[in-house]
Amino acid sequence: MHSSHGFRTALIPSGWVQTDERWALWYNGRETASVTPDGRPGVRLWMEGRKMWHVKEVRAANVRQAKRYAERWCAARLYPDLPLREAVARLTDSTPIQPPPPMPGLPPTREQQQQARRLADAGTRELERVKAALEPIRPPPTTKPRARDPQKARVSAALRDLRRGV
Repeated sequence: MHSSHGFRTALIPSGWVQTDERWALWYNGRETASVTPDGRPGVRLWMEGRKMWHVKEVRAANVRQAKRYAERWCAARLYPDLPLREAVARLTDSTPIQPPPPMPGLPPTREQQQQARRLADAGTRELERVKAALEPIRPPPTTKPRARDPQKARVSAALRDLRRGV
């Protein structure tokens, strides 16, 4: 639901949302009640009011009864100023809440622009260096053996003799 920068990317659920056999009542981006089967006859109902310590866990005969009880209990605590019927209607409204558009940021300063340019330049240089390092080493091109020049052989032999002192 949150992106890596903390901004909401998905719609915020509201009203009753079912996942498998579990039902959850969402209000203001958080789960305020859940109805779950627990293997025994009936269902388990967990509810949370406005404060975290306003928590209640009860059992109900079936999902319909649990949902109705949860709607009334949570609505009475989340909307204490409204009549119960209106509070329940507002609480169970399943229209997803649209996140507000992100606030526009300040334009980058001259230093930030300069730093961004330097980082981009350093990145391209580093990329070229890495590409060059990853390139396969090419064997030196094969050259044809040159024909031996008889005159050079005579000169090199004479130089060798001179070095030896013959």
